[in-house]
Amino acid sequence: MADHHVGTANSTQLGEALRRTKLANMTRSGFVLKPGSRSIIQKWLPHDIDGIQPPMDHSAGYLPDAIWSRTRGYIESVCKQLNGCFGAAYYDAASVMLRRLMETLIIEAYEHLKREGEIKDTEGNYFMLKHLVERASGKPPHSGLNLGRDAKKNLEEVKALGDKSAHSRRFVAHAPDLVNIQHGVRTAAQELIQIANLK
Repeated sequence: MADHHVGTANSTQLGEALRRTKLANMTRSGFVLKPGSRSIIQKWLPHDIDGIQPPMDHSAGYLPDAIWSRTRGYIESVCKQLNGCFGAAYYDAASVMLRRLMETLIIEAYEHLKREGEIKDTEGNYFMLKHLVERASGKPPHSGLNLGRDAKKNLEEVKALGDKSAHSRRFVAHAPDLVNIQHGVRTAAQELIQIANLK
């Protein structure tokens, strides 16, 4: 029940309720379903139970929903996962989602400005985040996206943290790694969303 976010039951009451269903046998370690019971129980559950996200107040998340709501569905999905991972203390996962968010927002900004050719290779593929950050930040000889100083600094920080979380075998992210760059994340995300005219 906890894994599927359908509630936290009182174990005594749950045990009594399970006995009354007559769908399970009690053992020393708990309950075991009787043959044929699984299909009955599955009919009681929502068909999409594996995709149900736990309720969360995204207004108080790592990146508040006031910044990213009503942008694009895939951006909102990444932000929800970022907030969910951070709230559940999965800090490496949150770092990778943050990296993905900034990569997406940079591409969206260039596409909106019809300058995507500046961030693609000769085969038409978008550059990796390192080169996206260099171009968005306006490192010579690139013209950049006219980002503020804090936003430029934050893109470098997000890339560094995301790279460690995604690629370093011995690195494990902790809450301060993300909290220390949170203000800059908000600034960079807001600026990129405005440049990309996503809201």
